[in-house]
Amino acid sequence: MIFRILKLIILIAIIWYVSNFIANTEGTTTINWIGWGIELPTDRLIFILIIFAALLIFVDRILIFIFNIPKLAFRRLEAKKNQKVEHKLVKAFLLASHGEFVLAAKEAALISQNTKDRKLGKLLKEHLDVVNNINFESENKKEISQNYFKSLADDPTTAFVGHLALMRQAILNKADLTDIIYEAEQALKFETESKQILEILLFSYAKIDDVTNSLKHLKTIKNLKYLDDLTFKNIAADLNYLSALKSIEHSNNKTAINFLKEAMKLNPGHILASIKLSNMITGIRSLSKAITFLEKTFLITAHPDVLLELSEKWNLKTSGSKVSRAISMLNKKTSAKIKNDLKIEIASYAVSKEIWGEAGKLLSDIPEEKLTNKAYQVLADISGSQNNAEKVKYYLEKAANAIQGNHYHCSSCGIKNDKWELHCPKCETLSSIRWMSISDVEITNSLSLSNSFSSLNKNLIDKKN
Repeated sequence: MIFRILKLIILIAIIWYVSNFIANTEGTTTINWIGWGIELPTDRLIFILIIFAALLIFVDRILIFIFNIPKLAFRRLEAKKNQKVEHKLVKAFLLASHGEFVLAAKEAALISQNTKDRKLGKLLKEHLDVVNNINFESENKKEISQNYFKSLADDPTTAFVGHLALMRQAILNKADLTDIIYEAEQALKFETESKQILEILLFSYAKIDDVTNSLKHLKTIKNLKYLDDLTFKNIAADLNYLSALKSIEHSNNKTAINFLKEAMKLNPGHILASIKLSNMITGIRSLSKAITFLEKTFLITAHPDVLLELSEKWNLKTSGSKVSRAISMLNKKTSAKIKNDLKIEIASYAVSKEIWGEAGKLLSDIPEEKLTNKAYQVLADISGSQNNAEKVKYYLEKAANAIQGNHYHCSSCGIKNDKWELHCPKCETLSSIRWMSISDVEITNSLSLSNSFSSLNKNLIDKKN
């Protein structure tokens, strides 16, 4: 607007200057045409020409306006149509995001009738036909949707959506994991940062024991900040442990040790990695290093197998000296939460070595409400060594109703498991089997309700034999 005003001011100034110049210049102009002649002052002739030119411009503008009336009306109609398409598009998106897929498809059909893009219109119409066939319980609805998704996958502009749909359909149909992985990998080529695709690939490769690809996609997920640090370390530690086992199978012990060290670096409380590493580590001061790994793991987990492995590594001759060494670990820095579990586990170990007195002292330091079923069983064993049948019966009754101690539990569904596994046998969640108490399971579960891994992994089927 400012530019137009400036342009008009400059034009008026030029006209004024030219007019003023001509007005101050004397002279006449003679025009002869077919025997006719006219003589006019030059300034008047210029003025007449300017007026005539202005009239021509005015008439031209009027004609242009008249001829453009249909075009302007068409543009206004087109703008309204585009606005309608935009509203329908937003409505379809909102309906789909709230699960109203049929209504969303109907809105998409209205978009297909109003859009100028014929290719998009055809695509939306095909989408509506697929939805209608599926909702009318068509006998060949699976084939219809499959063909439709394949047609999307064949077009570069919709290839990601097509492969994504084929992948999800494969999951719902409980197809072989190799089919799921294929479609996911194809989709990933078009959207390399898709959180959903990366998670599916992580879980699927883990289910078929392809640890290398699982680790690759896990690192990508972490780099994209789709995963918290603790969950990443737990999963990565488990996968590194499994990589070590594969290396051992191929007699590549050096590589296996490196994987085990990485697992321990990520999760110092990894029980199986700690025990395996303590038995494989070689070189100068290998024994002291093995003891260091085991002690660190035991002070984090209070796992009995780690304590037994430690007692072998100590190379102490008498049972009393082994129990004393175990008790001395309580002086080392550890969390207050695990302290009572450590005392109970060492007391149980002392009873197995028939060091009854030390076992009793350890348990006497624990408040009664903190005593687990295992602690009461140890007290029953101590009473049994004293031939006190009445106390044995009393402690066994208390054990039956006491709180549960540490065990392998799934941090997602809470199932109690006999051993560590990469996937929970019940809910299929990845890296959720942990050595913990049942109270910790409830806490962990409440914190992981928003964890997409748990819900997503439930759609994956068991590994095919």
